[in-house]
Amino acid sequence: MGLSQPTRAALEWVRDDYEDLVRDADPRHLEAPSHGTRWTNRELLFHMWFGQRIARVMVPVMGGFSRLPAAVSHRYATALTWATAPYEWVNYAGSVAGARFAGLERARRWMARDTDWLLRWGEGASDADLGRGMSVPAGWDPYFQPWMSRAELLTWAPEHYRHHRRQLTLDRP
Repeated sequence: MGLSQPTRAALEWVRDDYEDLVRDADPRHLEAPSHGTRWTNRELLFHMWFGQRIARVMVPVMGGFSRLPAAVSHRYATALTWATAPYEWVNYAGSVAGARFAGLERARRWMARDTDWLLRWGEGASDADLGRGMSVPAGWDPYFQPWMSRAELLTWAPEHYRHHRRQLTLDRP
């Protein structure tokens, strides 16, 4: 019952690593381009927090959809798939604007809060709670599956984070 130890450790690592990255980042390196994205390091760091926020929001959304016929979440995921181009623009522009206007200090606090919320929720979740899920637009993220449970979502968040962490170039001017 509750989160597995590896999932708990991975979520805690994300929270703590993000804290260290934001605290220790050389301001000159924050404006450098990241590796393999159109974002700067600052913008990519903001996007990395946003992945954690998506996980936090999706936990209750998945709970709601899981109580409906499976075809409902499948149709919803299909509609979102049709909206991939606008989603990609919002995903990119949101991180650019968020990094500029909200800033990394806020994102650092939000990362801690969102991760702590996920940990608290996961610790109190039953196996049935963790098994609830829904269809998702698999093309939106390389780690999304066509159907995901909440337990899989909680392992997705650290995968998403690690994927983008490898793209940071904070150690280079």
